[in-house]
Amino acid sequence: MCIRPHLPEAFEFYIGGSTGPSLYVRLVDGRLLYERAGGGGYSGIVMEASPTPEEWARFLDAADRLGLAGWKPEYVTAHSCCDVTYWHLRLEIDGLRVVARGADAYPGSLGAGVSKEFGAFCAEVERLLREGATAGARCSPHTDETRPAR
Repeated sequence: MCIRPHLPEAFEFYIGGSTGPSLYVRLVDGRLLYERAGGGGYSGIVMEASPTPEEWARFLDAADRLGLAGWKPEYVTAHSCCDVTYWHLRLEIDGLRVVARGADAYPGSLGAGVSKEFGAFCAEVERLLREGATAGARCSPHTDETRPAR
């Protein structure tokens, strides 16, 4: 594994919708601040994770493997209007700048289904938060399989 000398200058990721769970993560002063919520609202509980340089390197290596540098700025489907999962990513590091977003559409997917690449990216975000914090976070589109039990 290649250890990168720098941490991201910017990292922001949001995934969620109006009815299901959501996750908002942003990098502030070298720390990840994140909030999980449900039902389109905000929980008001902001948690913190401080990944090590090695954990960041693992995350960024995974981002390279998943082709983030090639993600388009916007992904939408014909059904991107109501009760959909929205997501937004901003990542800046060492001259690389990725800004992408979607509404029930994902890099590597031909329709509203979550692609393998996007699912793997979400798993890497979860891992980064889990490794850098005592409390875990969930980064999943609100499908029936990922909705919390009611």
